[in-house]
Amino acid sequence: RSVPTLTLRGTSSPVIADGAVYAGMDNGLVVALELDSGELRWEQLIAVPTGRSELERVVDIDASLLLVQGQLYAVSAGKQLASLSLTSGRIRWKQPIASRSGLSFDSDQVFVTDVEGTVWSIDRQTGARVWEQEDLAFRGLSTPAMYRSYVVVGDYEGYLHWLIPEQGTIIARAHPVGDAIRAAPVVVGDLLLVLATDGEVVALTADFPSADDQ
Repeated sequence: RSVPTLTLRGTSSPVIADGAVYAGMDNGLVVALELDSGELRWEQLIAVPTGRSELERVVDIDASLLLVQGQLYAVSAGKQLASLSLTSGRIRWKQPIASRSGLSFDSDQVFVTDVEGTVWSIDRQTGARVWEQEDLAFRGLSTPAMYRSYVVVGDYEGYLHWLIPEQGTIIARAHPVGDAIRAAPVVVGDLLLVLATDGEVVALTADFPSADDQ
């Protein structure tokens, strides 16, 4: 695949399902390849380069793709979040959100942090905006994670922030590490594992009740 003149550092991780490999490219394409042969099943352009400068024309899909119940979700630094059909690549809906981090979900919503540090909740089926949380702007947020029915994001100072998924309200904060949290927190049973950029790994548990009890 051809690579644009200017791209962001990093690449998305491919997703494997139903005998195919799904991957996001630096040129704004999502492609589906046969797992056994590498033959192209389909490709879909998510974001089109716009603007005069090479920086303005960056459309990298560096965030890992999200696969949920036969639907594929992809987000580009070129200000496009899209839901695609897994079988044909047809775009179901789009939202103008630019992100370099990954996606998370619950039963009804997709969660994403954009390049300016806003956390978004988007209806998985319709693509409608449920809410946006701007209080963490410019804090270099990580990919969201779902922990005990809450949305959790890390930031550049090593803080974790818990948000209620129904309305995006911040209800708790912790400072488990002293360096930036870039990677998505990982949930293992009742533990929330956090990796800082200096290599420190911390396991946490939350003492507040689940969001279902609020």
